[in-house]
Amino acid sequence: MPSPDAKNQHPFRAEASALSGSVREPLHKEIPLLAPVALPHSGGFATKRSGAFNLDEVVSCSSAYTLLTARRSASGAILALATAVIEDLNILQVATARRIVAQISVTIARDGAPRRISLAGSRFEGLRLAGHDSVPRLSLALHQPIGGASGPELPLTWHNFSQWAAAKYGRMMGSAPRSEAGEPVLCSLVEGFEGAHPSHASGHVVDIPGFGKIILGELQVSGDSLRLVSIRAELGCPVTGVVTGPTTDISGGGGTGGPD
Repeated sequence: MPSPDAKNQHPFRAEASALSGSVREPLHKEIPLLAPVALPHSGGFATKRSGAFNLDEVVSCSSAYTLLTARRSASGAILALATAVIEDLNILQVATARRIVAQISVTIARDGAPRRISLAGSRFEGLRLAGHDSVPRLSLALHQPIGGASGPELPLTWHNFSQWAAAKYGRMMGSAPRSEAGEPVLCSLVEGFEGAHPSHASGHVVDIPGFGKIILGELQVSGDSLRLVSIRAELGCPVTGVVTGPTTDISGGGGTGGPD
């Protein structure tokens, strides 16, 4: 996927995985990456599937798969898609889900036109937390309903995404939100839950007494990268550790100067 002006481009990168993490107590064990895939700078197509997985009844799933594809259009734009899916996730019987999907689509124009993104397809099916059905409420600014976009374009430009994150988190540098230290800003695809939630929920973060913390739909955004972590469990009970669910990451491919 290199172009004649490749020297003025950030290296393109796309990665995805369905599950990762580690358990620290009572035994130290790593959760192996499930269905990890990555694309070379030239783009292409890659997919991987994992069967049933069980780590000592702490975390299990029935299957998982990932998909990456990136190519150049006739106009020279990079068209990229990253998908990661896990099915029948079970974390200590407290956080369970029938299916969780993390998906990012990005169009990176060659001529410096606004980069466009979509998180369509990202979702939580059959999520239960602490024994209660939990339906996450997705941000309409980032996950527009059917009919929210005009024409064939993806519904959200990188600039609009930056404005939304800056307004919500109060800081922005250049063309994308950053912290004062220059690190990517953390925001979320999830804004809360439909109806009353029995656990201690604050936006996309749920504290479950005697278990730990669940973080949903976490987005890390910087000037040329977007990473979606659909679910992360920080275990703080007799079992301690971190379990990270479907994760997709697309970055680079843009020019080195100025906002896109």
